Amino acid sequence: MNNNENVWKTIGRGTVHPSEVLNTLIELDNRKGQIGLWALENELRGKIPLLRPMAQPLARAWLEATIQYRTTYYPEARLTRLWNRLVGADAQTEAKTLPIAS
Repeated sequence: MNNNENVWKTIGRGTVHPSEVLNTLIELDNRKGQIGLWALENELRGKIPLLRPMAQPLARAWLEATIQYRTTYYPEARLTRLWNRLVGADAQTEAKTLPIAS
């Protein structure tokens, strides 16, 4: 089973054991590395508002666990933090709305 499917299955079930969360994140890290963690984080961020209100707390817990795992094992350098601040979510949404130059 895909790691992301495992995450969504536990969210749908409504319960998850902490060791299952850690094992899933370790397996995802081993298979896909930091890129896989970023992908799961972005997927959760995008889909949390679309979930039922009862499922949102568990999805937020998964998101928080993913962020904590990623920042623990892949600490960001100062330049990366500065870049993320400069090109945050607001700047990325503005960039999507700008017309493409021809």
